[in-house]
Amino acid sequence: MRRRLTLVVALAVVVAAAVVGYLAGSRIKSPAQVAAEAEPPEPSPIAVPVELTEIRNDIVTRGTVRFEDPETIVVGSVAIEGLDPVVTMVPEVGAEVGEGEVLYELAGRPTFLLQGDLPLFRTVRRGDEGLDVAQLQEALARLGFDPGEIDGVYGAETEAAVVAFYESRGYEPVEPPDDAEDAYRSARNAYADARDQVAAQEKAVEEAVAAATAAQQAAVEAWDRLAQAEAGTHPDTGLPPTPDELADLRAAADDAQRAYDEAVRQAEEAKRALESMRRSLGEARDAVDDARRALGHPVPQSEFVFFPSLPVRVDSVFAERGDVVQGELMRVSGSRLAIDSSVKVEEVDLVEVGMAVEIDLPRLGISTTGKITVVDPAPGTRDLDPGRVYVEIVPDEVKAELNNTNVRITIPVAARSSEGEVLAVPAAALSATGSGETIVTVLEDDGSTRTVAVTPGLATAGGLVEVTPIDGELDEGDWVIVGIQGGA
Repeated sequence: MRRRLTLVVALAVVVAAAVVGYLAGSRIKSPAQVAAEAEPPEPSPIAVPVELTEIRNDIVTRGTVRFEDPETIVVGSVAIEGLDPVVTMVPEVGAEVGEGEVLYELAGRPTFLLQGDLPLFRTVRRGDEGLDVAQLQEALARLGFDPGEIDGVYGAETEAAVVAFYESRGYEPVEPPDDAEDAYRSARNAYADARDQVAAQEKAVEEAVAAATAAQQAAVEAWDRLAQAEAGTHPDTGLPPTPDELADLRAAADDAQRAYDEAVRQAEEAKRALESMRRSLGEARDAVDDARRALGHPVPQSEFVFFPSLPVRVDSVFAERGDVVQGELMRVSGSRLAIDSSVKVEEVDLVEVGMAVEIDLPRLGISTTGKITVVDPAPGTRDLDPGRVYVEIVPDEVKAELNNTNVRITIPVAARSSEGEVLAVPAAALSATGSGETIVTVLEDDGSTRTVAVTPGLATAGGLVEVTPIDGELDEGDWVIVGIQGGA
């Protein structure tokens, strides 16, 4: 029994030793084996395809997108006299207000929102003309109210369109003053009186001028008679004049001269009176025009506000319904996006306001276009580096998801262009030989390589270089090596 136990133990020891030896042998490596396993992996080339594309050295820059700067709405008096500026309606913060909608109410009177670049800087009345009137006409036409010819004149058709617009929104247009008819009638009567006075004075001037002309002729004849007598012959007798006759002729010439001078004075006085009456007639005509304009429905300055782009967003409101307000009422921001960007000083001569640009935000898959709206006149403004010039860009499309993003801007100045599609490779694919040639290395499908001598041409800001093969074949889709990955 003891002998069998001893054999079992000995056998177990042998088996254990064998297992340990096997494990040790599998984990312990010779120096040669370690060195072999430490060798770097086989290097492999990094290749990209040859492109067939147009090469343009456009300006490429970056820009930060924002909505247009907010603007404060300031209110004053109400269009109708005697009403206090009590707030009767204000929009909620965050609301969007579009064209033709009411932005706010004061004392029940509306302030409408319209699109335009000019403010309404006056109360427009019948007969008024200007660019602000043309802008109003354009807005009315967009909203479906025919103002007639868009000529910048607030005439009968435009006034009718304004009245129809007010009524369509549930408001009454501003009425003319109660005494407008009486004032117009009185102005017309005053004008008629002034016109009659001018006509009478014109006749008086004609008579005074005729009298002065006759007096001039009489004076000339009197002086001629005196001169003939002084020469030795009396104009009436043909004999030498006596001293008394000479004295009489001289007195007659003096009287004729004095009569002529007085006639001239009276004619000049009549002319001055005529000019004064004509000025009064002009003033009377203006008074008639003013009275006529007051007969119609005006467009109050306080009831229309224009913004370059709509809708606007209400950012904050400083008053509540029932408050009496004069001054700041609310702040709104435009719905139009703008991009703050810049170009290098040496590039600024290539850009100008109105130039089209391309806008890209690859991570959101957005690609759109826009236009340059501002180019600052000097570098270093708006906290920019002295070597850069500020440029503002407005996208053609309002994509809210662009707000507060940084986008890629391409300004296609095309100072130089390949003027058609050419073969192009990344700059990293080009290398120089000892003889001074420029080559690219083509990776074949079987892993072999060949070199092609090329002539480099235009390059893009993105690093693509135009190449023309001069020794060897190179086609679109060939793979050229731009680097090596792996290896030591």
